[in-house]
Amino acid sequence: MLTVILLTIIFIITLYYLVDYIKYLRTGDPNEKNENYWKFSYDFKPNKKRDFEPDSKDFLKKKRFRNRLVFLLYINIFIIFLLLNNLTSHILESIVN
Repeated sequence: MLTVILLTIIFIITLYYLVDYIKYLRTGDPNEKNENYWKFSYDFKPNKKRDFEPDSKDFLKKKRFRNRLVFLLYINIFIIFLLLNNLTSHILESIVN
C-alpha cells in the first residue's frame, strides 16, 4: 500500500510539471491558449489559407514535441486513475478485514 501511495504522489507531481511545461511551451499557433493546453495540435481548427504554404520545419518540430508531451500527460492521468483505484481497493480491503 505504501508503494501505491508513493507512486501516486510521484505521478501527481509529474502531472503538475507536465501541465506547467506544456503551458510554457509555445509553438506559435494562434489558437493555442492556456485553457486548451490539453489538446493535440491537430485538434485546433486550422485557419483558412488562400495559398498553400507549408509550415516551417521548426514549427512542425515544436508541434510534434508538444503532441508527445500531451500524449504523456494523458498516459500520466490514466496511470494516476489506475493507482487511485488500486489504493481505494487496498483501503476497502483493510476496512473489511
